[in-house]
Amino acid sequence: MYDNPKSIEAQKKYCEDNKAPHFAPQTGRCWSCNQNIYAPIEKPAWNGGTRTSGISVEKAGSELITGCPHCNRSYCD
Repeated sequence: MYDNPKSIEAQKKYCEDNKAPHFAPQTGRCWSCNQNIYAPIEKPAWNGGTRTSGISVEKAGSELITGCPHCNRSYCD
């Protein structure tokens, strides 16, 4: 499930619970490509199909976000 406010809260809680630095943009909007990192975006795949980039609520609550899933910009360099 993709939901910007829930994903922002999930990442914040993950960072607090794991004493990890919070690298993800506070608004969810990448400062490099200006896309919402917590929204799904369809992209062409190498095999001619499509793939979806974006960070789900589940992923935001279970791992540290260190970069944009859309443009691959690192937030921790």
